This record gives sequence, structure tokens and C-alpha cells, in this order.
Amino acid sequence: MLTQEQVEEIKKRLLKTYSPRSIYMLEQQPSDERDVAILVVVDQASLQARYELMAEGHKALIGMKIAKLVLVYTQEEFDTYAADISTLSYDIKNHGKCIYARA
Repeated sequence: MLTQEQVEEIKKRLLKTYSPRSIYMLEQQPSDERDVAILVVVDQASLQARYELMAEGHKALIGMKIAKLVLVYTQEEFDTYAADISTLSYDIKNHGKCIYARA
């Protein structure tokens, strides 16, 4: 399980990288490593730019020593995917935690 300091560091790095609407995190259990799925909700993202945005998130978290998956969606995409019980977005929204939400 990640410490609060690690969660704050993840949040700080991703805020600097994306200026997101919100950031969700789901720790995968059980695991020998610290596996975490991170979903970042941004204002805009084209399909072509999405892969670049996800790569930027991975780069921002270099050195954190966690196994991670970084997803980047717009609010509309996240709402659509999170409504489907078969998606990781659903699991992140319903079983993870929101570590940041823009006021």
C-alpha cells in the first residue's frame, strides 16, 4: 500500500504535468509490488494526443518505484467508460479514490 507521502508526490507531479480536472487512483491488491492504476481527467484530449499524454504521465512518475498504469480521459469519456461495469474506469471510480478534484 502506498504511503500518504507517496500519494501526495504522485498528485504533485501529475498536477504539474496536466493541470487536470481530477485524478483518481486505484491500488491493485494483492501484489508484491506497489501496483497502481491512475486515471487523469483533463479538459481536452484528441485521440492522437492521448498516447503522448499518457507517456507524459509515466515520465512524470519516473523514480517513484511503483508499477503504474496511467490513463488520460476527458470528463465525458470518463463518465461514459465509468458507467460500464466491465471497464477499468468503472473499477477506479467505484473502488479507487479521488486524490484531486479541481474546485
